[in-house]
Amino acid sequence: MLAHIHKLIDKSKGSISISDFMNAALYHEEYGYYMNKLPLGKDGDFITAPEISQLFGEVIAIWLMHTWKKLGKPSQFSLVELGPGKGTLIHDVIRVTKGYSSFFGSMSIHLVEISPILRKIQKEKLKRLDINWHEDIDNLPKQPTIFLANEFFDALPIDQFVYCNGKWYENRVIKQDDNSLSLSFQCITRKKDDVIPVPLSCHASSATLGSSKIDCKQVDETTKNWIPVSATCMTEGFNGPIVEVCPAGIEILKRLEKKIVNNGGAALIIDYGYVYPLYKSTLQSVKQHKYANFLENVGNSDITALVNFQALKDSLKYVNCKILTQREFLYLFGIKERTQILMENANDEQRDRIFSEFLRLTENMGTLFKAMLIQHL
Repeated sequence: MLAHIHKLIDKSKGSISISDFMNAALYHEEYGYYMNKLPLGKDGDFITAPEISQLFGEVIAIWLMHTWKKLGKPSQFSLVELGPGKGTLIHDVIRVTKGYSSFFGSMSIHLVEISPILRKIQKEKLKRLDINWHEDIDNLPKQPTIFLANEFFDALPIDQFVYCNGKWYENRVIKQDDNSLSLSFQCITRKKDDVIPVPLSCHASSATLGSSKIDCKQVDETTKNWIPVSATCMTEGFNGPIVEVCPAGIEILKRLEKKIVNNGGAALIIDYGYVYPLYKSTLQSVKQHKYANFLENVGNSDITALVNFQALKDSLKYVNCKILTQREFLYLFGIKERTQILMENANDEQRDRIFSEFLRLTENMGTLFKAMLIQHL
């Protein structure tokens, strides 16, 4: 994997964007992390909410049935999960809803998964069930559709931009003399007062940002990323804030919006992220449930960034959108009541475990994780 990254850097005149780096490290068909590793579970690198407790999937199932009712109880609709992991969430949804014949009978299930390893696990877990697998959302049925995306958007490639002394710089990945990887700030020239098209050619030779040297090199002009300056509230007095941009996430959400508007439907996006800008790097890598340097163990560790939910919401034009914390969402759709029911029928050890899982979902993850609810009725 590292040799492939080096080739990309050499072909791009000495540096590549963070998004190009992440795309290769995570999704390269032969070397990419998600393409040849089992990322989830105790033997993997991280764990997601459906694996923590059945409570999560059961609450999602309640939201699905509530949303189906609000959509007018369509006789046929698609339930589409993006990045379904081990298939645990959809398995819990099926377990809960199969007793409601009118809902269950109207639902066709579609899983969008590009990882061969995860798809194999999903097919084993969901065997003998009528499931459709896809590599993208292009060929879904043209009927009302409800999308689920739990910890999907955080793994999409991002770019980083740094503001210093009235100018923008891009964080790019370079190769060191010892063949290790590091980040380099590279100049971006402002063209307009309201937006900054990036990357652009840099005409300066070098600059400084604190104690870090900024190498100002030619930057690939075909990239189509934009930073809305007005949204960042930057002024000449700011030095060092970082703005992260995820064009892939915005593009995917717009495609979901188009399908929802054309066919009717809704979406639930749950991920760790923020509504108000953090102005710092949120890139992180996890290896065997411990944080690591994302420029090391390339292809063998997960790389993610916090999701900018406000940017996602701002990209939507034709649907209703609401952002809650995960805690608010879970409480709204009955996690407290469901927890009490489970505990009433459990022994002491089981009650302790159920309550611990409840706290992990609502408190430990409760505010860092957000839930974006999208509807077009």
